[in-house]
Amino acid sequence: MAMFVVEYTYTPESSAGRDDHRTDHRAWLTELVRRKIVRSSGPLADHSGAMFIVQAADADAVARLFSHDPFARADLVEDIRVSEWSPAMGDFSG
Repeated sequence: MAMFVVEYTYTPESSAGRDDHRTDHRAWLTELVRRKIVRSSGPLADHSGAMFIVQAADADAVARLFSHDPFARADLVEDIRVSEWSPAMGDFSG
């Protein structure tokens, strides 16, 4: 399986909506972490977005998967970028 970095960009205007959907978003992520699809995730320190490390067959599978995020379904993500990643060292290299 390939590794991917998924980058979310948020707008300040979506903050209240994200607060409203955060419980569902985290439940969705928790299940993906349990299944070892999402290997790590978290918001950017300035709250302008979030990053996810994802293991999947290909970029299309990642895009399909992340279209089901409650944040994405509620149109709270300004931009989603999916990049294949080739870790050379550390926990995700192999």
